[in-house]
Amino acid sequence: MYLPSSQSPAVLRIFGAVLLLSLALWAGAAGAAGASHPARPTGARLALTQLKVVGQRLTIAGHAALPGRAAAQRGRTSIAFTLKDARRKVERFSTRLDRRFSFKLTRRTKLQGRISLAVRVTIAGRPSGRPLARALTVRSPSARPRSSLPGGGGGTTPGSGGGSPGAPGGPGAPQGTPLVGTFHIDAGVSQVSGIVGSWFQMLTPTGTPFVNADSRAGDKTYTLLDPGTDGGLRTDAFQPPPTPAFSGGGAALANEIIQPTDFFGQYFSIVSASVDPQLGVADPLPQIHADGGRLSGQVTAWAAQWNGNSFNQGTPKPDGGTPGMTTTLTGTYDAATRRYVLNWKSLIVTGPFNGFTGSWHLIGTFTPAGG
Repeated sequence: MYLPSSQSPAVLRIFGAVLLLSLALWAGAAGAAGASHPARPTGARLALTQLKVVGQRLTIAGHAALPGRAAAQRGRTSIAFTLKDARRKVERFSTRLDRRFSFKLTRRTKLQGRISLAVRVTIAGRPSGRPLARALTVRSPSARPRSSLPGGGGGTTPGSGGGSPGAPGGPGAPQGTPLVGTFHIDAGVSQVSGIVGSWFQMLTPTGTPFVNADSRAGDKTYTLLDPGTDGGLRTDAFQPPPTPAFSGGGAALANEIIQPTDFFGQYFSIVSASVDPQLGVADPLPQIHADGGRLSGQVTAWAAQWNGNSFNQGTPKPDGGTPGMTTTLTGTYDAATRRYVLNWKSLIVTGPFNGFTGSWHLIGTFTPAGG
């Protein structure tokens, strides 16, 4: 078509505008099509491989997966730690990643008691990914019970019957002859008359029994226990978790004390270790004494493992306390037949069952070490 030269510039301007509009519409459509596919997460991912507390000295190790060009990001990355105690006192510190994108540091804290730890990745000073949170118990290695301090303000002296449960001379302190060996457990069995043998029961914060839909018992508030490869609980050696402690799906693999048992769609089991698998603090070897047919002692190191989590279920707790519905260890013992019964309750602190309580009933035969 022939256009007069006087109209050519105007037509070209219109044509150009139409072309730009078409390009804009095409770009918008392409963007909408791409929006139907969610963007991949861009934040860092953090994992802890070690969390150890000895006195007031912390050892923390782990690794991080960085977004984008990880090698280029590593030099700008820090792992930030925040400690906070019950009085809201705070300590902050940080460390760098090595060439394997791992980190490890040992640091002494001035905080004591129940401590919360938050760990997160920062890249160029900006937080990246989700933080991790852990609960710790920090105790000064030089601290002594109030009752043993001169002028303790009316405190009792060791052996006088005062103090906290499980402490030397306290009401939960072991009395009598130590039973060193293995407390073999009888398998739990559901009968018409009720539950016999060894069992575990979860109690809600109000004390109501909680139903385990996967229980083999007729009354599904009871979870039946079967003896493990060691036959039961040892008081002559720890029975720590294997490595790894869990399957890829989170099932507990420990099988020395009890056989892994169904609990809410996942296997749970029991361990005892010198370092508490939940709290990262030192645990004493289980100790049980017999005195006139009665049993007392401590099973502080008793810990349940389930779905990738560990829960201290001992008594007293590692700090010597019996919080919530936690009770001291009680039981009976027949020296002639070596038959025993043990009972205790232990509060669950943090995790998916925070505020619930585990009720434990073990029955069976004690076998002395070397016997």
